[in-house]
Amino acid sequence: MLDQIDSLVEACRALRPDSVDGPRDTPWNTRDIEVRTPENARVIMTAAKPFDPAGPEARNLAAVGITAPEEVAGDNAEHARGQ
Repeated sequence: MLDQIDSLVEACRALRPDSVDGPRDTPWNTRDIEVRTPENARVIMTAAKPFDPAGPEARNLAAVGITAPEEVAGDNAEHARGQ
């Protein structure tokens, strides 16, 4: 839903201008927004960003012990790359 984050922010701000914080990119490769409801509940919405195994997010994740799996036949990698 990464392509829907901006329109979601616009829709929330149209209803309540102070209801949204973000979007902001995280070190764990997501784009997040925080929405405050009229009841003052916080709702965090997270969208995954495309994963680049050579990018800074991959290095951040590897630094804490989270590594990407190697591509193997049948792992759906061609679909994940948008081919």
